[in-house]
Amino acid sequence: METVRSLLIILVGSSLASNVVLSQFLGLCPFLGVSKKINTAAGMGGAVIFVITLSSAVAGVIYKFILQPLNLEYLQTIVFILVIAALVQFVEMFLRKFIPGL
Repeated sequence: METVRSLLIILVGSSLASNVVLSQFLGLCPFLGVSKKINTAAGMGGAVIFVITLSSAVAGVIYKFILQPLNLEYLQTIVFILVIAALVQFVEMFLRKFIPGL
């Protein structure tokens, strides 16, 4: 039974967490989306850096003060994804209002 459990963990880890195709695609997505002009690519790169930096800080605070005290550490990745999604929506609304060309 222990062998099946460890094989299942390896399968899930290699297919989702350590998947090179998924991680490379996620890293290339902002570049491929707006790479026609230098200004837009630089603006989108700045927005990505801003979102990832801010979401790391927010997710870290949520992890330390909410997930750890409640013993919900396994939700760390889901919380990080939700924080990124929320920040992307806010940044998109900001960019549409103040920098519509981007």
